[in-house]
Amino acid sequence: MSQPQNALDAPETLRKGPAKARLWWAPVICLIFLGLCAWISGVFAPPVQQAAPASTASAAFTQLIPSGSGTPVRAALSIDGETYTLSSTEDGYALAGESIALDANAAKELLATGASITSRQTLQGDPAEFGIGDASDRVVYTYADGSELTLLLGNAVPTGEGWYAAIAGAEAVHVVNNALHRTLYAGKSALYALPDLGERFSAQTLLSATIIQPGKDTITIARVTEANPFNTVVELTQPIHYPANSERAAEIYLALEQLTLSGVAAVEGADADWGLDAPVATLVLQDQETTTLTIGQAEGVYTLRLNDTAAVYTIDGALLDFLQSVTVPYLAEQLPGLVTLNQVSALTLTTGEETFRFTTDQANHAYTLNGQPLEEDVFLPVYQQMIGLLIERYTVTAEAPEAARVRLDYTLADGSDWSLILAAYDEQFDLIVREDCACFLISRAKVDAMVDAVRALIP
Repeated sequence: MSQPQNALDAPETLRKGPAKARLWWAPVICLIFLGLCAWISGVFAPPVQQAAPASTASAAFTQLIPSGSGTPVRAALSIDGETYTLSSTEDGYALAGESIALDANAAKELLATGASITSRQTLQGDPAEFGIGDASDRVVYTYADGSELTLLLGNAVPTGEGWYAAIAGAEAVHVVNNALHRTLYAGKSALYALPDLGERFSAQTLLSATIIQPGKDTITIARVTEANPFNTVVELTQPIHYPANSERAAEIYLALEQLTLSGVAAVEGADADWGLDAPVATLVLQDQETTTLTIGQAEGVYTLRLNDTAAVYTIDGALLDFLQSVTVPYLAEQLPGLVTLNQVSALTLTTGEETFRFTTDQANHAYTLNGQPLEEDVFLPVYQQMIGLLIERYTVTAEAPEAARVRLDYTLADGSDWSLILAAYDEQFDLIVREDCACFLISRAKVDAMVDAVRALIP
């Protein structure tokens, strides 16, 4: 009798038919569950919004100037309360009713704005909401074929990325770029061509400069040799004829060269309107041609008229600061500064009964005082003090000088002599007498300090 089989090995346990029969309902239940979830979500979820109507703005780039229009031949602007008309002519460019010269590049740039205007964005809506209306700033462009186009300008885009604008007669509002706005709002004065004074004179070629200021002496400084325009040796020719300090005269020439006009105050106008009837200064400059600059001041602004032209220009007042230095004492050559040590072989200083005689041999560094040798480092500081005497005042009413308080006699290396006398003028000043000129004053205290320094060299 055979043994029964293990339950795991029974063939009946490997049949799948009965198991499938028990699971057929699982997919059905899943489908019912999913459907129920969808129904529930539809009941409790917020209602779906309908699609928004078509946008009122378009981000497409749009050309506002009709194709083929070209560059306008005229632009009539009403901007920031200023109204003017710019036209191209056979000779260049002109402003209606004005004869003043224009900057060709600035005029060309302004007219070119009417050849191409690109809109970065197009908007629909009430133009008034964008600052556009009957009172808007505007530009009327006229083209070669006679057609016109009016550009209306509105507010700035809040993001700063442009400006609102519209074409008159059209409903759309456009966003135009900032560069267009800057050009149109530069103002009429940006179109004027400012004269370049550097084309008339320069520090190197200026032969003479006459400077007239109210309440001051009229001063003229001129080159000694006009045939050599690069000669830096200059002299005062008004109000006295006297050697001028070359470095200080050069400062004045350079300051004149740096004069530049900053703008146009008026195309024309009465002198009284611009302070030119009572000028703060008049400059007469002689170069290859004569240039007269009349400088006035009106309401804190410095004005300038070039020769007899109708236009009145503006100038930065800082460029005129040099006028304060234009005085005879400042420009005159400073006393013994006319004589450098390498030109001197002997120098005698006399004051009262005292006499101090120096000999100099700079090449060999040999110096003596009253026959006694002097060390170079001892002599040079005193000599610098002697030639460092500076003119302090100018007088045209000096009386005949009294006897000299101090006298300096130079023997030059070429054998010639040169003398300087310091005579009593009043309690504070000594009068300087150089050759035929006796019109400068120097502090008596400075003269006495120089004499004391010389005395201190005697053992």
